[in-house]
Amino acid sequence: MIWLAALGGLLLIVFIAVFAVSRVSVELEGTMAPAVLEMEDAVEAVSAAIPFEVSAIVSHQDVESVITWVLEWFDELGMVSDFGEEMGGEWVRAERAVADEIGAVDFAVARGIEENSQIDSLHVTVIVDAFVSYLRDIGAVGDEVR
Repeated sequence: MIWLAALGGLLLIVFIAVFAVSRVSVELEGTMAPAVLEMEDAVEAVSAAIPFEVSAIVSHQDVESVITWVLEWFDELGMVSDFGEEMGGEWVRAERAVADEIGAVDFAVARGIEENSQIDSLHVTVIVDAFVSYLRDIGAVGDEVR
């Protein structure tokens, strides 16, 4: 008789655990994990992704400079947040935050000219394209809006 009560108690505990885990899973299904950008990882990934013709000319420091310029552009648009801080504030929920690669390239090229950088605008374009692909891969930005 004690075995029957122990088995019933065990089944009740398993049922409660399965119910709790499934409820939390359903709640978390619609949420996204925050994307954390590590500069060293981004520079390595972008440097590896750019074509050989460009990587033979630009250095890791050049890639880091272009990434920094793009992040400054995102910051000006209100699309950058500190860890744990909600991105962009209330206006992001009312309107979709949209950033195109052309604007990022234009800003990065302008910053390169402003800082007398030796990076060619074509190289900046290639680096920005690789960086945006990296941001998509880590889940920091979504797909293009059509």
